[in-house]
Amino acid sequence: MQAIRIPPEFWGRVWRVLVASGPISRLGQEPIYLVSDQQVRLLQEQKLPFESVPLPNGQPSDASHG
Repeated sequence: MQAIRIPPEFWGRVWRVLVASGPISRLGQEPIYLVSDQQVRLLQEQKLPFESVPLPNGQPSDASHG
C-alpha cells in the first residue's frame, strides 16, 4: 500500500480510475489516499499525475510521479 496525493486539477480523472480499480482509503483530513501498488501502477501506465507521500507510520513512500 502507498499513500498518494492527487493534484486538485486532475482529481476527477485520477479519482475515477482509482475507484474503478479497487478500494481507496482517505487518511485524515488532508486529501491523502491509501492505494494499492496495483493502483499506483495503473496511474503510471495511464500517465496520470500523483505524488507519493510518507505513510502515517513514518515509512517512506515512492517519489513523485506525473
